[in-house]
Amino acid sequence: MPTLRNAAIAVALVAGLSGSGCAQSGSRVDAPATSNATTDSATTGSIAGHIQHPAHAIPPMRICAIGSGAPAEATRICVRTQRGQGRYRIDGLPADDYVVIAETSDGTALYRVGGHMQQVQCIRAPCPEMPKSVTVTPGATVDGIDLNGFYDRRDDFPALPPA
Repeated sequence: MPTLRNAAIAVALVAGLSGSGCAQSGSRVDAPATSNATTDSATTGSIAGHIQHPAHAIPPMRICAIGSGAPAEATRICVRTQRGQGRYRIDGLPADDYVVIAETSDGTALYRVGGHMQQVQCIRAPCPEMPKSVTVTPGATVDGIDLNGFYDRRDDFPALPPA
């Protein structure tokens, strides 16, 4: 069950990263969707899940885990998927709270950006879904982090690192 702390982290992270130029800062790795990062698995963890894109054929994507903290220091690790690939896994993540954001990489016009989303409560409806924070611990794989919300455009999403 999501906690108020996790929701606050996700909102603060999105607010801090949007428009922050984070695409120019921090570390990143682009690897295959089932990468085996060179980092020690005893000190790092993984995030994995299904891709629930609404298209008939799931388009190729770049999926990034973006850690908490200052935009210039946040960990950013990305993987690429192939057309039709229904699962992803991001390895080599240091212990932290992450949001998982995806973008299609084939020029798809509809449902280009998405992520692991949760419905939030707000004072005025309609309230858009927001990225849900995921806690990664050393040596663990957090599975079931499905990419379940896709949109044509979301200006409030954190920018992904350059490809």
